[in-house]
Order: sequence, then structure tokens, then C-alpha cells
Amino acid sequence: MGAVSGGILIEVSPGETRAAFVDGGGRLVELQIERIDRPPLEGGIHLGRVTRVEPSLNGAFVALAEGQDGFLRRAKGLHEGQAVVVQVTREPSGGKGPTVTGRPTLLGRYVALTPGGSGASTSKRLGSGRRRAQLEALAERICAEGEGGLALRGAAAFAEDHEIAAEAVRLREEWRSIEDMASQCEAPAYLVRPPDLPTRVLRDGEGERAIIDDPLSFRTAETLVQERMPDWRGFLQRHDERTPLFEAYGIAEEVDGICDRTVTLPDGLRLTIDPVEAMTVIDVDSGAGGRRTADDAILKVNRAALSEVARQVRMRNLSGLIVVDFLNMRKKTVRSQFLQAARRAFRDDPVQVDVLGLTAAGLLELTRRRTTPPLHERLVEQQGERPAAAASACAALRDVLRLTGPGKPVVTAAAPLLLVLEGPLKAATEEVERRMGQKLVLRPAESGESWSVMLEKA
Repeated sequence: MGAVSGGILIEVSPGETRAAFVDGGGRLVELQIERIDRPPLEGGIHLGRVTRVEPSLNGAFVALAEGQDGFLRRAKGLHEGQAVVVQVTREPSGGKGPTVTGRPTLLGRYVALTPGGSGASTSKRLGSGRRRAQLEALAERICAEGEGGLALRGAAAFAEDHEIAAEAVRLREEWRSIEDMASQCEAPAYLVRPPDLPTRVLRDGEGERAIIDDPLSFRTAETLVQERMPDWRGFLQRHDERTPLFEAYGIAEEVDGICDRTVTLPDGLRLTIDPVEAMTVIDVDSGAGGRRTADDAILKVNRAALSEVARQVRMRNLSGLIVVDFLNMRKKTVRSQFLQAARRAFRDDPVQVDVLGLTAAGLLELTRRRTTPPLHERLVEQQGERPAAAASACAALRDVLRLTGPGKPVVTAAAPLLLVLEGPLKAATEEVERRMGQKLVLRPAESGESWSVMLEKA
């Protein structure tokens, strides 16, 4: 099939949805995963109930729907037991619960509406020139027509003025409905559930096309595009071939190894990536065996590694403090050139990245905003590099659906994986059985075996 140029590949399977973003050369640059054992929280709007006020933290803990507690900063004037409308802004990660805000924002494809805000603004991604000036004027007009702060998002550059205005009207109507619901609910309760992964990536993503392999998800996306995202019209495609989507476009192997500790690059370069509790450490090894070369040559090597570091950070969704040990550069001018290159390398990341600088020891320090958990928290067990049971279970179910011929489908797997299939992923297991037209046989594996699937003849 070959590489897809600058697009999004959306693979939907029982229990798990994966969205791969590829660049113009067909290289994987980002992977997002949603699994039914850990549904998304970010973007959801709740009528929460204050359970504890913490003056020392200038915040409060708020009980959310479905039993989780979120932390709300700037909780002045709140008291325990009070009902408050909040929105989740950051998923739970690293043992910390979700973060919430008391000023929700409703996101559309072209418009972001903040009911508690004021004024109009426009995204930097709208560029410059005449069209930007037109959009700035449009934002001011729309803002004056109703309440709340309003920002035009980058995709507004591809929409007609009346489409942008219509979305602003829809979002204001949605907020009125949320307020009505909040006045009738008992906290804690969901007011708006987060959109699913295909909806989010179409709402927020850009690319030459989006390809979806699941017929139902494709039809849902078609309706969404027709009604709310007209700039995607003509760029949505269905993958209906027997070859799995990620394999057909040449990224399956990289997706499978996305959390590998070591990344090998051309010319002997190697990256070693170690996420630890307080930060992520990345080591750049030239394979030169300790030989000292000129700073100009080292700068060239470091620049070669820099683009891959930026890609790996985005692809793995690393966040928080990230420290990268590049080859040491002695000259001040060379270090300055490298620092400028580092800031350019992270410019295209859709998540905010701040390049802090080089330490006295030559370590590059940067921070990346945390909103969703890094991929290793979803895909790898906490200790070591073994795949997490839920990730393996979803992979096994995908392989079952690819079996052809007569016989009973059998999954032979270690006990933790079987427990997941019969517990958190039970609905996914039942969906596979429905598609196969027969029960799935789950069989304990021999010691040391991870999992395998086969058709067993009667």
C-alpha cells in the first residue's frame, strides 16, 4: 500500500482505538490510544461536589461522576458540600488524580468558547496577512453577538465565515443546555462526557486525509464531518482491505516498538529513553567509543539526533521535565547554535514545549505540558518493559479477528491477560465472539508463554 502522506490513520478494534499521525514522508509522529478499561476524562464537564478544601494548596478536591476526585486550583470562596461545575483539564497520571477547572471551555472544530470569559482572540496557527485580519474581525463580531470569551482555532483558516459563526451559535446553545442540566442534577454527575478518540482527532487534527478501518466508526465520522466539520469533506477515507490498516501503511512495526528503551539511528547514533518518576532522561550515544572530535562535528551529530529526540518525545507523549544528554559541546558559540536548533525542533509539537536551556554539564532541559498520560503508562508494566496485560489482551483480540478458516478461536495466555479478558475487557471479548459467531476459548498458557491465538479444529 505504501505510506500515507501527512494524515491520520484510525484503527478501531474491540476494546481499543488507536490513532496514528504520520508526516508528509509517511513517518509516525504521534500515537493516541483509547481503551475501554481506562475511558478518557479530559474535556468532560461535571457537576462536582467539593469534598475537601485545602487552603495550603489554594485548592479543593472535587468529587466527579463515576467516583473519581479532581483537584481544583484557586478554590477561594468554596466550601465542603458545595456543588460546582468543573471540566477535567488533565488526565490522571503518575499516581495523581485528574485536574479540573471551574472555567470550562467548549471546543468546536473552529471555535473555542469560554462561557466565563470575555473578549476575542485567534490562534497563532492562523498565520498572517489579509485572511488573518478578516478572521480577527470576524471573531470580534461573533464575540459581540453573545456572552463569553471566544477564540478562533487553527482550522478556522479552512472554513467559511458562516460555518464559523454557526459553530459559535451551536456552542452557546450547548452551554445553555449544560446550565439547565446542572440546575436539575444532583452532584456529582456528568453534564458532558468527553468525545471519543475519532471525534477528538478529527476535531483537533490536521492532515491531507483521515483513514478509518471500522465501517460503523467511518459512517459516524462521515455524519460528523457533514454536520460540523465541513473542511474535512473529501478527505475522509475508509480502509476496507484485508491487510490491517497499520500494516498496509508501513507503521505497524514502529507502533509495536513505540515504548522500546533504545532507538537506533543511522551512522551509529543511539537514543536511550528512561522515564522515571520525576522526569524523563534521554541519552544520546554516538558510538564513537569516547573519541573526542571537533565541536563543529559534534554539533552536526547532535543536530542529527535532535530531530529524532523531538519526534520520540511527541510520539511517546512524554511530558513534565525532560533532560537530554547530548554529546558535550565546549564552545559557547556552538552551544548557542544548538540551543536555537533545539527550539526550532520542538516548534511543530501541538503540545506546549518550553526549551529551558543547557546546563553547565551540557544537558538540554525542557518541559512539555502534561494533559494525558504518556504511552508507557498505558502500554508497559510499571516494572520492566513487558507489555501491560490490557494492551496485550487488545492485541490478542485483534489477531483473533484476523483468523480465517474453520475451527474454534482459542486464546492461550498468561493468567493476568486472561483475567483482563474476562474482567475489564469482557465487553470487548463478547464483541469478538459476536463477530466470530462463536464463543472464544480462553486457555491458560504454559509457564513463560505470553499469548497466542489459533483456530482449533474439532
